[in-house]
Amino acid sequence: MPRSRECALEFFSARLYFNRVGKTYLFECPQCQYRVTISGGVDGGLHCETQTIICRDCRQLYDVFTRQRRRQDAVDLVRFPGFHRPDIPPVILGASSVNPSPQPPAPLIWRDTKLTCPVEPEHSVEPWNDPGRCPRCGNFMERNGFPFRAWD
Repeated sequence: MPRSRECALEFFSARLYFNRVGKTYLFECPQCQYRVTISGGVDGGLHCETQTIICRDCRQLYDVFTRQRRRQDAVDLVRFPGFHRPDIPPVILGASSVNPSPQPPAPLIWRDTKLTCPVEPEHSVEPWNDPGRCPRCGNFMERNGFPFRAWD
């Protein structure tokens, strides 16, 4: 295969990959120097969709989940266990490639969530899209041209 065709295929496959992942950009306010790394609007990956919000009480911009694709039997409340919990079996005893589960995994379903502030759920929030105004001084935010991070 000629070298130019290999490069074209690599570029095409990279473009397909980056269409399926979310991108995070660095936004800066030129007046008050407020900096934040956010998507800048609606974005999504394979298993989640996000929306950038402005919290009027915190005066901050955040990316929050609007939809998540999770297992049907997944628990909504996630609790982080302590370092030593004798009631949790070792990983090797759970479903793995060494010890496969006898039944197929539960199907993935989309779960919608409402927009809330990640700091305090009672704060007033609204969607924010690029180009948008700074939550602190009201000047327009500037986006860096290249993605800060690509995520799934």
